[in-house]
Amino acid sequence: MRLKLTTKPLSHTEQQLYLLLESQNKNVFSISELKGLVGRGHLYVLLHRLEKKGWITHLGKGVYLRLPASTAVDGKAYLEDPFLVALKMFDGYLAFLSALRVHGLSEYQPFTVFVATGNKSETVKVLEQYEIKAVKFGRRCTGFVKKEKYTVSTVAKTFFDCLYHPQYAGGYPEVLKALYACKEMDWDEFLSYFKKFGSNSLCQRVGYLLSLLSETGYKVPHRVMAYLKSRVKTKARLDYQLGRGKLNKEWLVLDNAGKRELLSWWLHG
Repeated sequence: MRLKLTTKPLSHTEQQLYLLLESQNKNVFSISELKGLVGRGHLYVLLHRLEKKGWITHLGKGVYLRLPASTAVDGKAYLEDPFLVALKMFDGYLAFLSALRVHGLSEYQPFTVFVATGNKSETVKVLEQYEIKAVKFGRRCTGFVKKEKYTVSTVAKTFFDCLYHPQYAGGYPEVLKALYACKEMDWDEFLSYFKKFGSNSLCQRVGYLLSLLSETGYKVPHRVMAYLKSRVKTKARLDYQLGRGKLNKEWLVLDNAGKRELLSWWLHG
C-alpha cells in the first residue's frame, strides 16, 4: 500500500529543531522553552515553517504540539496529555474535575480541562475535541502541590473549590461521590479555606451536604461540622439556579436538588 504523506521535507535547520524536540521528549512545548537554543527571530521563522509543513501545530498561547513522525501517514493530531497542555497555556494549577481525575477520585473522562488562575478567566479550544477553561480565583488561587508531572490543587483544596463551584466538578452528586471515595482528606486544611474564603451561605450549604453524606456512614470530624454550624445565619438555597426547594431547619438550607438526587450514586449503587 502506498502511504499518503501529509508532511513536507524539512531543511537541515528544521530537522535539527524537530529532532531536538524529539530527543527531549517534548511533545508539547512553549516558545519560552526554546529561547536561548535558537535566535528569537529565527525561532519564529522555523516554527512557522514546521507548522506549514505539517510537523507541528499551534495550540494557542505560544504553545505548540509536536506531531510524532507516525502521524505523517494520516495527518491526525491528538493530545497525549491535555493536562500538561493546559498548564503550559495558563499559569495556574489543575482544579475541579481535572484535579479529581489527577487524585484518582473521579471516573469522568472530560474533554474540558480546568485550570485555576490568579487573574484570568478564558476558554480556549484545542484541536477539535478539547477545551481548556481557565477560571479566575484571585486570592483563592492557593493550596496546590506538585504531583508527579502536574501542578494540582491539594485534595482538601480540590474539594473546597468543587463545593464552591460545583458546576465545574460535575455537580454536587459527583462531588459527594468523590468525597466518599477519598481516604486522604486533611480536614484541618479543608476547614481553613472556609475560614479564609467561605461565606456564611457556603458554609451552611456544605454543612448540609456533609450531613447527608454522613447517612452513608461517612465520618466527618465533629470540629468541622461544629464550625460550619456556627456560620448558619439566614436561609440559603442549595442551588441558586433552581427554585425554592424543601427547607432543612437544622442548616436553614432550601434543598432544591433533592436528597435522592444528591445521593443517587449511593442509593442506586
